[in-house]
Amino acid sequence: MSRLVVMAGLSGSGKSTALNMLEDLGYAVVQNLPADLGESWLKWARSQHPDRPLAIGLHLPSSPQDLPQWVSDEAAQTICLEADDAVLVRRFSETRRRHPWSTSWDTLVETLRQERVCLAGYREHCDHHVDTTSMRASELRDWVLETFAIGAHRVQLNIVTFGFKRGVPPYVDLCFDVRFLPNPYWDLDLRPLTGHDAQVADYVLEQSDAQRWLSEQTDAIHWQYEAFARAGKSYLTIGVGCTGGRHRSVAMGLALAEGLQTKGLLVNMRHRETPAPEV
Repeated sequence: MSRLVVMAGLSGSGKSTALNMLEDLGYAVVQNLPADLGESWLKWARSQHPDRPLAIGLHLPSSPQDLPQWVSDEAAQTICLEADDAVLVRRFSETRRRHPWSTSWDTLVETLRQERVCLAGYREHCDHHVDTTSMRASELRDWVLETFAIGAHRVQLNIVTFGFKRGVPPYVDLCFDVRFLPNPYWDLDLRPLTGHDAQVADYVLEQSDAQRWLSEQTDAIHWQYEAFARAGKSYLTIGVGCTGGRHRSVAMGLALAEGLQTKGLLVNMRHRETPAPEV
């Protein structure tokens, strides 16, 4: 049976962005499909694309509805995308588009409130809940790539470094704070560098607390990775954060990835604030 991803969410929360990314990954995608047509579309798609994974963007009715029975029967991976009202209002304002449920007498906020009510039943049974309030479109695409790319490994292990001053990435499963370590920012020679530079990495990793953290967390994450694999989970995303996301989190994230790789795990590394330098 081909892999099936089913997605629903609030209007403006990024469903089109996520579905377009799935299409880029080779999925056969349909958007805004009424739930009652799901089984018919699957039959057609499997006859037309027998070797491709499938993805459905559900069009929810304007009344509360639970997860459709066929979704459970198909053992689909389900996604619910959401965002804060203030952000959704801003997105609709920027695009100048009407909410698909809008009427001449309801405000946008009132329409979003009704949409949340209708989404509640579906949301309750979803595998993945993604809040895109503070996510850029590129971050949402990265999450889809890391989570649903077809690969040989059942669990995709991702490490993302970040700065707390820009907020915690909303898609991480485990979040670690390494601000307990001395900050290289206060060394004027190290300030313009990043955790990708050997001088900064040496400064951070020579701390005994850094070595203890790495030893304990490498073992703990390796155990949790295996537990996720036994549970049939598809991904595990780890966030490592410091104040600005430039020094400590990068050095510790890279060292953590190296430690996990020595245990035989394949690690996908990404730095939100400080991309790796070009070689």
